[in-house]
Amino acid sequence: MPKGNLYDFMHKRKGVFKLQSLLRAAIDVSMGMEYLHQNNIVHRDLKTANLLMGEDGVVKIADFGVAKVQTQSGVMTAETGTYRWMAPEVIGHKPYDHKADVFSFGIVIWELLTGELPYSSLTPLQAAIGVVQKGLRPAIPKHVHSNLADLLERCWHLDPTLRPNFSEVSGVLQQIAKEVVEVDSCQN
Repeated sequence: MPKGNLYDFMHKRKGVFKLQSLLRAAIDVSMGMEYLHQNNIVHRDLKTANLLMGEDGVVKIADFGVAKVQTQSGVMTAETGTYRWMAPEVIGHKPYDHKADVFSFGIVIWELLTGELPYSSLTPLQAAIGVVQKGLRPAIPKHVHSNLADLLERCWHLDPTLRPNFSEVSGVLQQIAKEVVEVDSCQN
């Protein structure tokens, strides 16, 4: 993809996302993840380095090296992924399912909002321990749209059954995008 991955775009080239571009990217990812989950595929390493941006701004999910087809039982326990984006149940070697990807997605959105590396003041292992033992989550900036802040908190819920699925995530993001466009058009 001509524009590379989102991690390099933000952290190496110091790119930033305006809210509408961020929402468009988030919708692309959530719809892609919805498709994967409908086909029983759990990505297990969703992070900005695995999201590629095309010339037209379309974002695609990449690196399926640790993706897994979810079996009928749906139980996985292997610690797989990258600590800064990993769900607490994965870090803790507890049974997990597709909702682990939803947690990682929340961290990705936070990263796109702030342009910062998640838990940047901590080593990856310290971040992992903080997420599991202390319920550590990144601070949501005050300026964030209230529905987007609420969505992040729901994606990060400790109880995976209380996290939204990607169909719901896409719907919320599309509604926020619609509101943002309406506000922008009223201000012009």
